[in-house]
Amino acid sequence: MKKLRMVLTVGLLSIVLSACATIMRDNSQTIPITSSTDNVDIRIADKSGKVIFEGQTPASVNLKTAAGGYFDPQEYTITASKDGFKNQTTIIDWHVSAWYWAGNMALWGLIGYLIIDPITGDMYYLDEDVHLNMTPIKK
Repeated sequence: MKKLRMVLTVGLLSIVLSACATIMRDNSQTIPITSSTDNVDIRIADKSGKVIFEGQTPASVNLKTAAGGYFDPQEYTITASKDGFKNQTTIIDWHVSAWYWAGNMALWGLIGYLIIDPITGDMYYLDEDVHLNMTPIKK
């Protein structure tokens, strides 16, 4: 009976803990956006081109790390403009979390690798912060 209980406990824990990125991360992230000069107009669009934020620097924006599909990370484009400065475009890029690799590997978490983390998008994280270096227009 003790052996059966032990096997069931280990089996249950391996299923529950097999999606380490989902346990350790959320599928959204707050990104601080700063610039070399204040009050830069910024516009953020997701990878489909949908504008999801318009405002000025400095700003903190909560962004989804995944686009909502299977193995579908999100990427964002920031367009920045201010009178007297060159317009600038930069990307907020995605990365795969170490929790996805190491956590699932340590627990032999095929369910986490192939199902849970890819569907939830919790395996991804975005660039931690964005700083826009605005270049003055020479007259």
